Amino acid sequence: MSIPSPDPAKYSLCVYFLLGYLKTNPNDAENFPPDQFPDGFFRYEAVFHDALFHLKMTKEDLRARQEFNFDSGDANNLESAIGVLRAAIHLGQAKFSEITLIKSKQKWPEADLTAKKNDRKVCFEVKTITKGSKGKKGHFFKDQLYEKIKESIAKARKQLTASATNLNCDFTIYTCVVNWFSQTIYLNQSDYQSIVNRLEDHGEEKSLEGVDGVWFILKNGNVHGFLNERAKVLDT
Repeated sequence: MSIPSPDPAKYSLCVYFLLGYLKTNPNDAENFPPDQFPDGFFRYEAVFHDALFHLKMTKEDLRARQEFNFDSGDANNLESAIGVLRAAIHLGQAKFSEITLIKSKQKWPEADLTAKKNDRKVCFEVKTITKGSKGKKGHFFKDQLYEKIKESIAKARKQLTASATNLNCDFTIYTCVVNWFSQTIYLNQSDYQSIVNRLEDHGEEKSLEGVDGVWFILKNGNVHGFLNERAKVLDT
């Protein structure tokens, strides 16, 4: 069953960003469950609208960036890009200013975003755990999430430390957008804290060395955030 196209009168941003995607990938039931659409376009419309507001960008400028042109129909790219936009929205809601997408194609590993708060500049690398990805069978929900983060944390740390050096950032935050339903529903603050603790004590790899904070942005919009002592100035 093909996903219906968004109504241009109601969802102009969805038409602008998603129509090409839906034509290329008309049966993406993970991101567009047929029983939730066309009304489900309301959520996408809100994400595009709010992200453009907080990033202070036009829709044309955002779509001109390769990662936000979804016409290829790549579901993982769509989820990852939406994850970055959700992170930008959270930054705005958390009273950060000057929220900026880092320019692409530099010679050093780049993070996704920079923003300022309390006169400190912070860089953010956003990794999205997509709905279509799977946790390890036989593992508890918390362990599945920990193992999935381990797959990307080394690369994220390099992106954060390089971006902090080249962009003169005071702090670095690894941001994990969790699109898994079970982890969103069943895990609590202490579960996410234990994941951060395990990453800090991840053998000789020191997975969070050079990282000042870890945020989890969940499927339902809730956020769990953890900052080291140095970065707690951002909470004031």
